[in-house]
Order: sequence, then C-alpha cells, then structure tokens
Amino acid sequence: MGLPSDQVAWHSHAMRRLLLSSLLCLWAAAAPAAEVTGAYSKFDPEKDCRLIEKGDQYVYAGTWACKGVGGVDIIVSESDDRGSAAFGKGKDAMKHCAMRKTFHPFNTPLSPVEWRIRNGKPFAAIERWSVSNPEGDGHSTWLVITAIKQGESCHAHYVAGSYPNANAVAREEADALAPDFDCMTDTPTVDSKIGPPPIDLISCMEMEKE
Repeated sequence: MGLPSDQVAWHSHAMRRLLLSSLLCLWAAAAPAAEVTGAYSKFDPEKDCRLIEKGDQYVYAGTWACKGVGGVDIIVSESDDRGSAAFGKGKDAMKHCAMRKTFHPFNTPLSPVEWRIRNGKPFAAIERWSVSNPEGDGHSTWLVITAIKQGESCHAHYVAGSYPNANAVAREEADALAPDFDCMTDTPTVDSKIGPPPIDLISCMEMEKE
C-alpha cells in the first residue's frame, strides 16, 4: 500500500531540502577561508593626525588619532619619552589594553603600520618600534603584532627586528594568532634570538591586577 499523495509530496519535498542542505554543507566545508590581504598606513602626529588629548607641562606629550584602514584609527601617545599605540576609534581606544603597554626603555612606535585584513576588516596590526639600549648607546627594533577586536586591541606577539625574515614571520604570526587571541587571558609570545623584549609579557587581566 503506497503513501497518500499528500504524504508523498511532503516526503519528496523534505528529501529535496535534505539533499540541498547536504550539498550546501559540503560546499561550505570545501570553500576556502577568506583571503588575508595587507595594507600600509603612514602617520605623523605633527602633520596628519588629530590631537585628541593635550599633553601637560611635565612628561605627557599628548595622544593623537591617525587615519588607518577599514574605519580603524591608529591611536598614538607619548609620555616620558615612551610611546603607546592602540587601534580603534578616538578616545575610546585610549582605554584599550594596548594603550597601557610600552617597552621599559625609551622607545618610539614607528610609521608605517602594516595591517592584516580579512573581508575588508583589519584583525591585526604590525608596527616596528625603536627601543633604546638601557646598557649603552644605540637601539634595537621590535615588531609588535597587535590583535584588533571589537572595542579592544592588545599585544599578541613580538618579533625581534634582528630575527631572520622578521617581517615575514610577523605576518605569519599575526595571521595565525590574532584572530583567536583573547586579550584578557592570553599572554603575548615572542620570536627572538636575542632574548625576550624589555616589556611585561603578561595578559591584560594580569595588567589590571597590578
């Protein structure tokens, strides 16, 4: 005895939906991940950035918002000859974890910034910093990979400027680490042959406890 015609129709329709759903799942699994692209942004606080907080007469020079990409600005600050850099929107980014981190010796975040972008949105920034040698003359450089999140940015990885193929390594680490990096609980990592960078290798949560 066959199924009633209405049940046959429903059964046929359900099978088609099941088949279509299976094909879509297979297509999604086979589809490649969105391509990561790169872009560069130059900045000069004295020429093309907007002052968002004035300095004082002592050691704080001020904080500036510089144009970035994808609606994300470069926020740079200087105090006591030490820089800070975060990635977000105006004064809101001054609250980011990245803004509270800097190298212990005198230092300067350098232009340009290299952005790592997926689907038109930057998820990481790579910036070279010049860091003074506290034991003598000269300086070293470090590439800082900053993870960019919704309403937050934080240091995720450091690459010594002297490390072999430092720029390529920084891009690889940015693409691998930044998307899933948890700013509150994850600790930044390092690629270096000259020892650790002169900066606190702690999570944002640990910073808040200090």
